[in-house]
Amino acid sequence: MIKLSPRLASVAALAGSGKSVVDMGTDHGYLPVYFAQNGLFDRIAASDINPGPLDSARASARVYGVYDRIGFHLSDGLKSVPGEFETVVIAGMGGETMVDIIAACPWAGSARLILQPQSKVDKLTEYLGSAGFVCESARLCLDAGKLYLAFAARIGEGGFDLIGALLDSRDGLLGVCLKKETDRIKKAIAGMERGEHPDAAGTGALKAKLKRLENILKETEKWQN
Repeated sequence: MIKLSPRLASVAALAGSGKSVVDMGTDHGYLPVYFAQNGLFDRIAASDINPGPLDSARASARVYGVYDRIGFHLSDGLKSVPGEFETVVIAGMGGETMVDIIAACPWAGSARLILQPQSKVDKLTEYLGSAGFVCESARLCLDAGKLYLAFAARIGEGGFDLIGALLDSRDGLLGVCLKKETDRIKKAIAGMERGEHPDAAGTGALKAKLKRLENILKETEKWQN
């Protein structure tokens, strides 16, 4: 049986099980192999924009004896992946790239998205909120000393509240995540205020967000101590 890294295990836990799943940007194909070995989805696909990673995914599937359970597709985003999928996994890419992939997929709004962005999380969550998605659940994990965030998104009402989802789950790493985000916002505010043409509205919005996160951090520290 394949053993997933903590990073991929957190993604697999959010994906759960269902009728169909596609792993976009599959790399070595470990997630599709895991899904197939554990019988979690009826239809499983792996896709990548480059032939090399897709060949690696095929090799992994052969090694673990599940090659015939997975469909392999060379695709720019989801454009050349046939059919629609109930669950879409995109892990290990930048948030802006994820936005491009989701926005270009006509059926993304009917899917449950499992996302693990490596950068530009704010850009991704802003897009998801504007597109009518809500954050269903979220998880944090440490892998080789690095903090990773993964979350599930679907179309719904109420706005996209990633921090709220982490708070609801009482994630033990939430304090670390909040400290990292508040530090990022403080640097962004300082940079905006040093600029030749300060954006008062933009700075004000960041300060409001910072205040909310600092308040949540205080509450988080109470139940974590």
